[in-house]
Amino acid sequence: MKRRVRSLLAIAMGAAVLLAGTGVSAAAAMADDFTGDASASASIPLQNDVDGVVTLTLKEPSKVSSVTGSIEPPGKAAKTVTFDFKTGDTAATQKITGKWPITKDDPAGEWKLSVVVARDTGTNTTPFAVKVSGKQGITGAKVSPNPVQLVKGKDVQVSVEVSAKDATTVSAKLVSDAGGEFYDLGDLAKESDGRYRGSTYFADDSTPGDWTLEVYAHKGGETLKGVAAFTVVAPEGGASKKAKSRVTIAAPNKVTKGKTFKVYGKVYRGTKAYKGKTVEVYFKAKGTKTYKLLGFAKASSTGKYAKTYKAKKDGYFRVKVPGTTTTRSSLSPQEFVDVR
Repeated sequence: MKRRVRSLLAIAMGAAVLLAGTGVSAAAAMADDFTGDASASASIPLQNDVDGVVTLTLKEPSKVSSVTGSIEPPGKAAKTVTFDFKTGDTAATQKITGKWPITKDDPAGEWKLSVVVARDTGTNTTPFAVKVSGKQGITGAKVSPNPVQLVKGKDVQVSVEVSAKDATTVSAKLVSDAGGEFYDLGDLAKESDGRYRGSTYFADDSTPGDWTLEVYAHKGGETLKGVAAFTVVAPEGGASKKAKSRVTIAAPNKVTKGKTFKVYGKVYRGTKAYKGKTVEVYFKAKGTKTYKLLGFAKASSTGKYAKTYKAKKDGYFRVKVPGTTTTRSSLSPQEFVDVR
């Protein structure tokens, strides 16, 4: 019986493959029963049990009678891995997926996966190392400045910084404790230092008093919530008499590199559509700190706008409604686009 070892880096809501320093190609590492890339997705849940998933490409499935497996967490008993192998497939290869249960009490780290393939030439076992990531967590969150001092006739920039571990995405809202008013920052940008950041602008008529930063760390279908308190101080001389503006934003979550896609949404002045308003579209590449102006989009008679771009790199989009003498400026939430 021949044995080959391949390492899989398993991350929630996605997968990456590493050879872990073995110095061999993917094909050679799985020459007996498998070919091509392998991937895994596995992480420790916060509460409810989840499935770990591994995907492999099986060679010559017509000669295979069964595929079974088991996976052993560090220091714990092995668990059964169930594969969706289908007999009678005459194709050259078959993509198969294996699943196993992961509980909140299981350990993170390297799990030992064994896949047993029974074919007409005999039975072969292929070992894999699957790295299971730990539970997500929010370790810190703050609002700057705190307190937020409103200024009559001006917008005040308010920034959010969050430290989180093992999260796929992190989003945030700034919510007035008095109820009714909030600022949605959308997906915070993960920057080069590993922290998540975002910003918005508070108008001078924002509700003064106690506010709460609500942080949401998302991973594998689960969401962890964290909160932090801050204060908003009323402007000297009271608020100016301008109408509020608001803008929504949407874009595809994933785009193939080189393909075109749309950033779109709707602009409001008060509760009605902001007809014909020209908005500014900004982009910040993943890992960087600065937004750059990409261009402008004009709202239709119903307040809808759209702008088409070619997918070049991962990053965050947001749209700004410039203020006027009668209308306040506003920012959309951040919208992340994953370019693949």
